[in-house]
Amino acid sequence: MRAFKINALTLAIAAATALPASLAFSQQDTEAAPASDQGVMEEVITTGTRKEGVSPTETLSPVDVLGGSKFSDQGSFDLTESLAKVAPSFNTQRFPIADGTAFIRPVTLRNLSPDQTLVLVNGTRRHRSALVNLQLAPLGTTNQGAQAVDFAALPSLAIERVEVLRDGASAQYGSDAIAGVVNVILKDDAEGFSLSAQTGEYFDGDGARTTLAANGGFALGDQGFVNATVEHSSADKTWRGAARPDAEFVGSVVGEENVPLDGLGQRWGDPEVEALKLFVNTGYSLNDTTELYGNLGYSKNETISDFFYRGPVLDPSAEFTARETLQQDADGDFMPDAAPQSLVDDILAQGLNPADYLMADSSSASGFVLRNPIYTQFPGGYNPAFGADITDFSVVAGARGEWANGISWDLRARSAENEVTYVLQNSINPSLGINSPLSFNPGTLTQAETSINADFVKPIDVAAFATPLNLAFGMEWRDETYKIGAGDEASIAVGPTAAVFGVGSDGFQGFPVEAAGEYSSTSTAAYVDLEADVTDKLLLGAALRFENFEEFGSTFDWKLSARYDFTENFALRGTANTGFRAPTPGQVNTLNVTTTSDSDGNLIPNGTYPVNHPVAMVLGARELTPEESTSFTLGAVWNPLDNTSVTIDYYNIEIKDRLALRNNTIGAAEVALLEDAGVGNAALLENSNANYFVNAFDSDVSGIDLAVTSDFDVAGGLLTMDLRHNHNQQKVDKVAPNTINASRVFDLENQVPSDRTTLTFDYDSGDLFNGYLRFNRYSGWESTFGLFGPGDATDASAYGSEILVDIETTITLKENYKLSLGGENIFDVRPDDEADPTLQFLGVRQSLTSPFGFNGGFWYLRASAEF
Repeated sequence: MRAFKINALTLAIAAATALPASLAFSQQDTEAAPASDQGVMEEVITTGTRKEGVSPTETLSPVDVLGGSKFSDQGSFDLTESLAKVAPSFNTQRFPIADGTAFIRPVTLRNLSPDQTLVLVNGTRRHRSALVNLQLAPLGTTNQGAQAVDFAALPSLAIERVEVLRDGASAQYGSDAIAGVVNVILKDDAEGFSLSAQTGEYFDGDGARTTLAANGGFALGDQGFVNATVEHSSADKTWRGAARPDAEFVGSVVGEENVPLDGLGQRWGDPEVEALKLFVNTGYSLNDTTELYGNLGYSKNETISDFFYRGPVLDPSAEFTARETLQQDADGDFMPDAAPQSLVDDILAQGLNPADYLMADSSSASGFVLRNPIYTQFPGGYNPAFGADITDFSVVAGARGEWANGISWDLRARSAENEVTYVLQNSINPSLGINSPLSFNPGTLTQAETSINADFVKPIDVAAFATPLNLAFGMEWRDETYKIGAGDEASIAVGPTAAVFGVGSDGFQGFPVEAAGEYSSTSTAAYVDLEADVTDKLLLGAALRFENFEEFGSTFDWKLSARYDFTENFALRGTANTGFRAPTPGQVNTLNVTTTSDSDGNLIPNGTYPVNHPVAMVLGARELTPEESTSFTLGAVWNPLDNTSVTIDYYNIEIKDRLALRNNTIGAAEVALLEDAGVGNAALLENSNANYFVNAFDSDVSGIDLAVTSDFDVAGGLLTMDLRHNHNQQKVDKVAPNTINASRVFDLENQVPSDRTTLTFDYDSGDLFNGYLRFNRYSGWESTFGLFGPGDATDASAYGSEILVDIETTITLKENYKLSLGGENIFDVRPDDEADPTLQFLGVRQSLTSPFGFNGGFWYLRASAEF
């Protein structure tokens, strides 16, 4: 297998470098794609403007247009990864042990929170995932608390293009559009059929990925179309860590074969994934002025990963010792030499045998430990396997047309749901002792959304203007519902030994019955959007939006835009706007208790409570308010040559009242307050962490986006050079007490590289071969030890810059068939070693906060056919 991988990589490099113009690909759609001698057409965009016929080079705001082949012609069809590889303003990270964040990866634009970017599909708002990201770096995202869209639910082969509006747009589109807007445009071909089969694996010999996908267009008579895409993909786990020292010691006592994960104790790497995705896009013209349209999406994702290693009880004689000491004496009284009498009495009162729950252990501080299946079934300890079954469904139906008075109209309705059902295996509920099951269903989270939109556009002739005034106005009604389904009985049970060992399934406690329920929030909005060429050189735009939220009151937002064309080849553009993001029902009502590790490696419960939960209210929780922003951009568009275009844009975004968790450690005093407030089992919360969301801090994000595109006729084909660069800086201030500490402030400001660059060479010969060569540069970054550090940022460590190289070559066979060979990170670049000593002890080798992951090089082979 290793020889084949090396030969495949060598073949890929040799085939690519043999091309006349270095390397290639078919055609790259960019923000400023110039027209070449071969007649490459510019796209007409629909994002950021409601004026018809606007190209990317004519916009008031910076808009990138990324062709669909950029996402399907990669080693991964996962849109989460693909976006970050082709657009440097996007970033994503891989978090191996981070609860649901390990499965639904956050995607950030301009280093802002994932839910501060609005995502559309065919111009209609895309629903959020049910996951509220709670884990902090280094095991999770710095953007704690975000509830965002799951890009991975969208099949790449269904995408015609992606339009990225890199500008605040809340006045135009509503909540979330602080960083910008991503609009995924679906294919609408009425004919043609394509198939794709791809397989590959990492250079280390693991993480094999296989993807089968098909797309087909079908005509509905002469009036309509159906375009459907189906994709099935699977990915194996990767293994990039080393054995934990404690696991190695256990292996030396009981045998390595009895220690989980081949003696490592704990695995660091990607989860195992199997996914099925389906998307259908359709339209039907009733007559010359009216069209019905819609789309439907479905995905099913089953994924499994791991938690921290739990060591065993190593002395089997302790079991017999416990049975002897917990026997009745001649008077019938218990003799609990190794356990408190009160605990034994509690167990007896329930008609249970204490010997089933307790056993002596001289190494324990209390002189006894829980008797559980660890030794009998897991003599080498255990590693809980944590996973999720993620189901995603969406449907959009609408009608649009034009009335006789010239008003274009668009009426549509949307319904969608994302459901995350958690799965926990190879674990126990410690309070149930030996009677605990080993598998649990900790509960289900569901995000359901419904909306109705009405949009209208009317060009109005104004004598003083060079072109008609484009008047757009509309209304929106939207409902978000967050549902929490309780975990199974064993995952939340308070067993006989709960006072000593805690409650719930170990690793991820089930959602309690009292947390179960539905929590909804509705909003209504109205907007007006104006755009016109005031003169032949001056283009102006303005937008106003009023939105009222059931829980947070109303907001009024505006946007002003201007562009001045000094010549046919040079223009300046600028915008100023306000924005907002309302807290979601999930953020307001999320309740989650997991087991995390402290700086000493001890496992402790960590709870997140709704702001109206009795625990949070006793600790001082208050109602949340929307995040609000003020931003501006200033940029230039320059076409120095017929085949070259350059855009550069400076941006500044100030955000107030960003959400974060307030952290509270529950001690004896807090337990007393909770008991006075009538909180049940309050004593079980002592020494745990209790968190709830607050409006915690402000931030100022500024940066520069650069895009340079040129195309050339080379050897009868088209060579396109695309250079993109993003420089980004974030400053955090006005931090509320007991929320984000100095370490998290440092990570927010430094963990994402300040500079990202992509340079891509695409070549298309027209009928024989095509391919690309891409360089991705990440500047150095810095990160603290997060949860494992002192919290004052004195532990910050620096990691060096890296350049990753991707390559793909495609050969066309008999017109309809193609064979592609490619490699990602072909020089097997890995991030610097992890500096956190706790993570090093836990087996981590490369930096967990790496912006490009730690898996190394990946090769793949793809066969496709088009008819």
